[in-house]
Amino acid sequence: MLNNKKFNIILSLIIAIGLWAYVIGETNPTDTKTFRDIPITFINGEVLTDSNLAVLETSADTMSVTLSGTRSNINKISEKDITAVVDLADAAKGKNELKINVRVPDNVEIEDKSINKVTVVVENNKSKEVDIDVDYQGHFDSEEEPITVEMSRESVIVSGPSSLVNKVTSVKAVVAEGKVTDKLKTIKTELTPVDKEGNEVEKVDLSAKSVSVTAELAKTKTVPLVVPINDDAGDTLEKSTTVPKTITIKGKSSDLADIDSIKTQEVDITDITEDTSIDLVPILPDKIQISDQSSSLILIVKIQALSSKTFTFDEGDVDLTGLSDDLKGQVKAGKIEIVIKGTEDAIAAIKKSDLRLSADLGDLEEGNHQVDLIVTCEKTYSSMEISPEKIRVTIE
Repeated sequence: MLNNKKFNIILSLIIAIGLWAYVIGETNPTDTKTFRDIPITFINGEVLTDSNLAVLETSADTMSVTLSGTRSNINKISEKDITAVVDLADAAKGKNELKINVRVPDNVEIEDKSINKVTVVVENNKSKEVDIDVDYQGHFDSEEEPITVEMSRESVIVSGPSSLVNKVTSVKAVVAEGKVTDKLKTIKTELTPVDKEGNEVEKVDLSAKSVSVTAELAKTKTVPLVVPINDDAGDTLEKSTTVPKTITIKGKSSDLADIDSIKTQEVDITDITEDTSIDLVPILPDKIQISDQSSSLILIVKIQALSSKTFTFDEGDVDLTGLSDDLKGQVKAGKIEIVIKGTEDAIAAIKKSDLRLSADLGDLEEGNHQVDLIVTCEKTYSSMEISPEKIRVTIE
């Protein structure tokens, strides 16, 4: 009887434990959940900086993590409780495969990860100073434009991977439409590094994130543009240049009033041997700026190789002018050579009959004289060499 009672107690306990386990399993079962777009954090970047290196690109910035645990524990977890860390201390120049260390709360386990490693490309770090360009948004009257009176800084230092820094040609400060009026106003605006096409260059650092621009609406004026050109090269090439005839400038009406032309810095084309475009640099008076209408001022140089042709004349081919009727002149020069240079088409069109040789003997008396030999040609050419340049003439 006693044994049956003990058996019943043990059986009841087993059944109770089983029922408890069943209830617990049904109400708080084991579950899994995938957390997506977990940001990958890269640490110890200063180690790369100290070695003059920088991260150019990474194969991933986010990942997915699948966790397992009881339903109650899983439901308590959010993305912010999961960290994915990559240590850059071990990275070197070039391509690196670095492990992702994922940390989760202690009451759950990692069942799966979308990736285990990330590819990190490292290259040399570079810094350079870049000018700030103010970009005024909006529509303005034809004779009005915003003018930058002052900026809190004229340039910033761009730093980062060398290939990205090399792409940056300017740092843009965009002033939104309606911000500029006819009254002086200071506007704070964010800075954006851009390439030559105006596209943003990402993953580079700026020494300053913003700039304060003091601006107001100004008047515009169009005046002649004077471009000094220097060419000390020989006559082996024909160089033709094209430059803008005018420039539009902007400023206060009182400052524009006395300006009747603008001169650029001298352009030296001595060493240019092929077709080239050169940016012109206007010399602007104080408080005067270039209008957006003249934002691109370019000198275009066109190059064409020169050809030459040599013509030989006798002393009898020289026409003597200026003598009185009672005097006669005789040239003592032997052979005379004329070398004409010009473009191939121009030289091909010149014939010997196109050249006229003469010497002016006006006011000369009897005797022997050295006079200039004058050669004229109505056809187009670049240069002419005369040998001899002076001839001996006997007047009787």
